[in-house]
Amino acid sequence: MRVVVLTGGQTKRMLPLTEGYSRALLNIMGKPLFMYPLQTALKVVAGKGLVVTSSDTPLGEIIRHLQATGLSAHVSVKTQQEPGIEGALLASREFTEGEEWFMLVYGDVIVNEEAFRLVLDVHAGSGRPSALLIPSSNIQSFGSAIVRENMITRFLPGGSSDETSYVVGGIFILPSEFFSLLKNDSSFFEALNQLIEKTGVYAAFWTGDWIAVDYPWDLINALYSLIDKKCGKIIAPSAKVSPTAILEGCVIIDEGATVDHYAVIKGPVYIGRNSFIGMGAFIREYTSIEENVVVGAYSEIKRSVLQPFSTVGSFSLITDSVFGYGSVAEPRTTVISMLPENFTAVRELPLQGIVGKKKKLGAFVSPYARIKSGTVLGPAVKVHRDGHIEGVQ
Repeated sequence: MRVVVLTGGQTKRMLPLTEGYSRALLNIMGKPLFMYPLQTALKVVAGKGLVVTSSDTPLGEIIRHLQATGLSAHVSVKTQQEPGIEGALLASREFTEGEEWFMLVYGDVIVNEEAFRLVLDVHAGSGRPSALLIPSSNIQSFGSAIVRENMITRFLPGGSSDETSYVVGGIFILPSEFFSLLKNDSSFFEALNQLIEKTGVYAAFWTGDWIAVDYPWDLINALYSLIDKKCGKIIAPSAKVSPTAILEGCVIIDEGATVDHYAVIKGPVYIGRNSFIGMGAFIREYTSIEENVVVGAYSEIKRSVLQPFSTVGSFSLITDSVFGYGSVAEPRTTVISMLPENFTAVRELPLQGIVGKKKKLGAFVSPYARIKSGTVLGPAVKVHRDGHIEGVQ
């Protein structure tokens, strides 16, 4: 069986993190998003893989990540020519020729190996197509499904007004003949419903952790799901950690990273390749510092994700935030994340079980944006590359 991973095009929901930058290349714990479902699917399905990218994703960057992980020998990459998920699927048709079945995976879903095996087991037990379903009504952008016993009776596209408690989980086992259902200008969900009429589709119900990275703060939720809270201290051989630095709990420090004198790292925390943590900095729980990030002296970072090549100047306070690729917060930048009680968001706020009853959401900063020294941001704001600041809707 072959694996097709759709990295997805740009979406307004991920702004401003995707201003001039690909969603597929957003990093979490040292890897771009698409690598998580790809590696997990290939672990479960012993076959070849195809990554389908949109035209705004640099093909070379996808290939570079595949080469770095040794996957380039049996994973190919193709850019879709037609728009939408339908265009992405049609781009994979040639790749699946000669195979009776293929696994289709959304490239922005974070879920563990057991969920992939569940979909495969349901397919193997029924001999029919299968789809992962999540018992939730909170995430409708991925589409939903109506179920009778173990069979899906209808798929509904994202934004549908029909009420259902099952979200489409982004993992499918589909027959190769599925492509013929897309030929007559059918949408993806229309083709799925035709497949229901033709062969039936079985539901694989998953109640474990499942993160759809569809809004900027979903990256913080993804980190919580991915990081091992009890991993201890994992320090790469080429990392440099000052003897006066203090590391507590699960702390992962990758190759070439530097932790300067008197810095305090209170895990779970990931410090990426070639990053620099300045003197006296305080990196607190559920933070991912990606590769080549600089955190200035005496700054505090908490429950945040700093994308590669971003910089936080000295004496700054960054909480509950995501800073885009190459962004810069000059010294003494402060993010206030405490939300008013009446604040409502389109997606569940991150780590609510961790921060208790208090609602918190910080700043989400565009790639290459620059925040001037002494700026106070938040709560719940987007900082665009041109400096424009707006509230999270």
